[in-house]
Amino acid sequence: MSDNTKKKKQFRLPHMYLVIAILMLFVSLLTYVVPAGSYTRGDNGAVDPDSFTYTDSSPVGILSFFTSIHKGFVDSASIIATVLLVTGCIEILNATGTFSAGIQRMIRGVKGKNIVVVILFYTIFTAMGVIGYLDGLYPFYAIVISIFMSLGYDRMVGTAIIMLSTAVGFTSGLVNPYTTGISQTLVGLPMYSGLGFRCIGLVVFYVIGLFFLVRYARQIEKDPAKSIMGANFREEQVAPLKMQEGLDFNAKRIITLVAFVASIVLTVIGALNWGWGMPEIAALYFPVVILAVILFKMNPNEACGHFIKGMQNVVGTTLVIGLSRSVSVLLSSGNIIDTFIHAMSSMLGDTNRIVTLLVIYLFVTLFNFFVASGSGKAMMMMPIMRPLGEILGINQQVMVLAYQYGDGLTNTFWPTSSVAQLSLCGMDYGKWIKFAWKVYLCLIAAAFVLIVIADKIGYGPF
Repeated sequence: MSDNTKKKKQFRLPHMYLVIAILMLFVSLLTYVVPAGSYTRGDNGAVDPDSFTYTDSSPVGILSFFTSIHKGFVDSASIIATVLLVTGCIEILNATGTFSAGIQRMIRGVKGKNIVVVILFYTIFTAMGVIGYLDGLYPFYAIVISIFMSLGYDRMVGTAIIMLSTAVGFTSGLVNPYTTGISQTLVGLPMYSGLGFRCIGLVVFYVIGLFFLVRYARQIEKDPAKSIMGANFREEQVAPLKMQEGLDFNAKRIITLVAFVASIVLTVIGALNWGWGMPEIAALYFPVVILAVILFKMNPNEACGHFIKGMQNVVGTTLVIGLSRSVSVLLSSGNIIDTFIHAMSSMLGDTNRIVTLLVIYLFVTLFNFFVASGSGKAMMMMPIMRPLGEILGINQQVMVLAYQYGDGLTNTFWPTSSVAQLSLCGMDYGKWIKFAWKVYLCLIAAAFVLIVIADKIGYGPF
């Protein structure tokens, strides 16, 4: 028997498109097994906890299964458009050498202390997560991945910086309008109350994530063979953005970079204070591009070519975004989301509050596999969790905390919510889980300890 026939075939996870297709099929089959049901909702979308009724079964048919793909893309159109447009703009800026020159200047500045850059970017992205600014960061993933490849790290380091930091910041919920803000409003708490305890949670999560990140980065610095991406990752990996060598970080590039950073800061301010969304985020980068084209006297036709090239690089990612949304479309069309929520509320009626907190926390964590939207789940679940807390004597602030931690941590772990981000990072889901499972196990355990402590100290005001 030849050596070739003796070689064992290595197991490989299916393509992410196939993973999503399998999830879509699974959800569709659930609509034939799980009874349909619904709650009555008010004008603001809040659920009346006493209004649940079973409805006529509405299983997903073959036509509905395939039309959900189109609906998923329609529902995701704003995010998809933003990713395409901003990535096109970034490619034009990259063609000017601004990013390459800036990165080379930064690398010279740290003088080999690459771990400082790791901590710096981890902290910056954590801060973005704290204010709930996640989708707007999608177009910058390629820049971050390229930076850390140029520092000699593997693709996993850049991916982990992005995924862990945003999860940590978003979960802490200090001023997160999508989870903390909506949840507190629905249960009658003052907006962003209980900030002190949430700061403690942020520090705990931040330290856990940073510990695993720095440990891995140092490991592959000392021994590249310990890289999850393979011992020869430096020779095999290709950066999303090709960094040009020997560029001068001159006045034109400094002006362009300052304008680029200013546009990012302005989008964050606008999102927090003026209700800006994806259209405004995408719009702000066009003036920066126009400025760069003028400063560098770039041929307009050449600029258009770079713009198209940038969008082409993320077409696959935008497909993942649209397909991922199709899973939620199928759950909604089958009318089984409310049935799951009703079963949870009925089950918790006679249990003690510590068990209730654990079940709620784990349920939200598991439910996040199916519905990743923090604001959407809050509108569905908080009106049910509120009376549960009142009956069992659990403060509403603790119930909000249990919801918030259950929602946030697994946004970058479950495939239904993470594949789009991983696609932007060029990361295989199997490799990501191989690195991340221990980190998330520690984060999830720490979160529950914090919830129990919050309950014991009477975390409030009520």
